Amino acid sequence: MIRRVKAKLNSYSFNARLIAGIILSGGIYAAFTAAFPLAKYYNIVPPLDYTKLTNYSLAGFLAYVLGIGVLFGVYIWSLRLFARGQFQINIRFVVITSAIFALILVFSYPQTAIDIFIYAIRSRGWALYNMQPLATAPEMLPATDQWLGLSGEWADAPSPYGPVWEWLSLGAFGLIGLSGGHFLGHLLALKGITALAYLGCVWWVYLILRNLRPDWATAGTIAFAWNPLVLFESVQNGHNDIVMVFFLLAAIWAFLKIEPHKNLFMTIIFCIFMAASILVKFVTVAVLPFFLLAIANLQPKWYQRVLSLVSYGSLITVLIIIGMLPFWPGVDHWAILHANSGAGRSLLALLVLGLKNTLGTNPAFDLSRGILYGVCGVVFLYYTWKILTKRDQSKALPITAAFYLLFWYVLLAAPTFHAWYLLWFLPLGSLLLPQQRPLIAGIIFSITALYAIPYFETIRVWFPILLQNHFLGHIIGVSLLILPPIYALLRPVQWVPNSITPQKSENEHGS
Repeated sequence: MIRRVKAKLNSYSFNARLIAGIILSGGIYAAFTAAFPLAKYYNIVPPLDYTKLTNYSLAGFLAYVLGIGVLFGVYIWSLRLFARGQFQINIRFVVITSAIFALILVFSYPQTAIDIFIYAIRSRGWALYNMQPLATAPEMLPATDQWLGLSGEWADAPSPYGPVWEWLSLGAFGLIGLSGGHFLGHLLALKGITALAYLGCVWWVYLILRNLRPDWATAGTIAFAWNPLVLFESVQNGHNDIVMVFFLLAAIWAFLKIEPHKNLFMTIIFCIFMAASILVKFVTVAVLPFFLLAIANLQPKWYQRVLSLVSYGSLITVLIIIGMLPFWPGVDHWAILHANSGAGRSLLALLVLGLKNTLGTNPAFDLSRGILYGVCGVVFLYYTWKILTKRDQSKALPITAAFYLLFWYVLLAAPTFHAWYLLWFLPLGSLLLPQQRPLIAGIIFSITALYAIPYFETIRVWFPILLQNHFLGHIIGVSLLILPPIYALLRPVQWVPNSITPQKSENEHGS
């Protein structure tokens, strides 16, 4: 029976099987949306995730686990076959299918995070009550506001984001054209922004790879665009991280256009895009030095390199200050400085739980943070040294540095782990093709990140010992989360044979 089914499948062309896989994936995304449509569940107070909506049921657990498994199975199968040259598609097909997936998920309730609700609440407070989001917590809204309860556990926290995001969110509020602010319309407008940012990132990945490695451009675009985690976190959950990444990729595109002794215009464009990325979410500032040093290295003399570094660093700093000045809440009230005060579902939390009985809670935090941030510091210094000494002349070196710094930070040092943090580095892994190690590690991490959710949210509820014994619960969950990506990064699987020549640019292919 199995042989007959396999023979029947093999009788179809690879392109036909690809179409079938895409239809299957679209059907699963549609099933997630149909099960929990945004229009039906958006006004539940407080907002719930899929585990509570399914009452921690076995059926809900299996639906999530099997749905994610099939999506990744189709995604990895498609990527492997395309990289081996066993079917041919062009970039238009990739963009169209990505747009269809995004359109389906725009109407889905955010099933594993409530961030989009708090985005809307903060903008509502700004628009209706003149409550500046970086300085005012949602709990300061009038108690009579019907949507206040949707701010959940973030009711007492001002916005930790930058003014570019807050302006975009305010624009989404204004876009619905209702002075009272129809909440569902605002949510859909915010999802529209993140969906467009996702599609913009797809296009930037393609354009950047056309510059770096045109023979891998379509494969790298597929690797990013069809990753289920990317779609779930950027469109279904509507995280603003994808907007930050959109500007980061735009900055990388401009960076690749800069040439020695010329292209001042493109360097300024790079600075504008990089500042915009930082002013969405401040994460990007961590990788900025890699690109500034690489730009400085284009100058022939040491004093010109210093001048370049100071000049463009100052320009970005000025742009950030100009953007922040109207919003500045003061150091004591700036939420970003207090964002990492706790720990949960992370290696940091596991280390603190293991050490606190011996050292005390505060010393355990200090020591654990020092160790994990030290590891990230070593990664930062290593790549800074590589760029400074020009040991690698590749224009992709700053991209490599940014990928590894963000990867190791999210994997090891992030105080509280969230699956959407992977959006920071997943597109960078695609840009590094034909290096397979970063891409494979990113895909494995995507799988473990999404599967960690039902473990922490459902399995621990089924087995109370895992909730009562936090150390045991974390040692299982954190191990399942971080060990497979570490193994994949250190011992990559060669899934594209060296004898296979990657496909040429999309202009030479039909769909």
